[in-house]
Amino acid sequence: MSISRVGRGRLLSICASLAYCALGGPAALAQATPTADVDELLAVSAAAAINDSGPEGIIPAARGFNASLGTTSQHDSSNGWSSILNPNLAYRFNRYFSVDAEVPLYAYVNAYSNIGTTAKPVYAYNSRSGAFGDMALSVEGDVGVLTAAYSGTVSLGLPSGNTAYGLGAGQVTFNLNNHFEKSVGRFTPDIELGYGDTSSLVEQRVLKSYVAVGPLAHFQAGTSVDLPWNCSFEADAYEELPLAKDIVYSTTGKGKKKVTTATNEDPAEDNGFITSLDIPLSGHVTLSGIYNRSLRDHDDVAGFSLTFLLKAPPRLDDAAH
Repeated sequence: MSISRVGRGRLLSICASLAYCALGGPAALAQATPTADVDELLAVSAAAAINDSGPEGIIPAARGFNASLGTTSQHDSSNGWSSILNPNLAYRFNRYFSVDAEVPLYAYVNAYSNIGTTAKPVYAYNSRSGAFGDMALSVEGDVGVLTAAYSGTVSLGLPSGNTAYGLGAGQVTFNLNNHFEKSVGRFTPDIELGYGDTSSLVEQRVLKSYVAVGPLAHFQAGTSVDLPWNCSFEADAYEELPLAKDIVYSTTGKGKKKVTTATNEDPAEDNGFITSLDIPLSGHVTLSGIYNRSLRDHDDVAGFSLTFLLKAPPRLDDAAH
């Protein structure tokens, strides 16, 4: 008995359906298309860098918890060396949403603080240890559209920082950040636009010698570059623009950025360049170098950090093969 072309098509369709069910349905399809997994990892790979909290892996790519500890040593041309511990706890709900929380602990910092009285203040540098900065809570949303990606971050700062040492805003603060990027070969150009009421929730990798409180818009544009051995380099130009006169708490005595409770004329404005280099030493340890040049304040900050991850991030190069 012969089978018509239509009949053969139906028979092949039925056989394919039975094989699909026997092999586990969606599971078999997922195994047969690893590219889908790679695309999902690409959609969330930049999540940790959006609020500049550290290298890849701090926020997990797969659903679940991750914990990390960063140790940073940096030198500021205005107030010398400082050493900071940054514990972070993160949770990813799905490929679109994640949350994380961190609170910096300054193991060592040179604080420009009042050693006199309130009536007769005398400001001088003093080395301090065991002081906390403001705790930061962040909610991130990641969306991939074709080959481009958008990430939005809402951050909340809690006043756990020591304002006498210039390490806290002294009030609850917030920041909204919009991050757009598009991969072009090894390069991933990006642009950020944001608004908030503190400078401490912007560029969190770098400890600046002041904390500005008040309406503040910030902009950033640059690119990241994928280097061999899963290394990554990023360079950005930034602008922090105050929208009103602010109060500034500071650890430096340079210029108008000093410890004060008086209203200053646009003290928070800043612009310049920031770069970072991330070198994975293993799946759980990343060595990073940072450099920030403030053109407005004529200030340089350079340092290095080690980030220890409880769960290692997936390697996209390995997943693609």
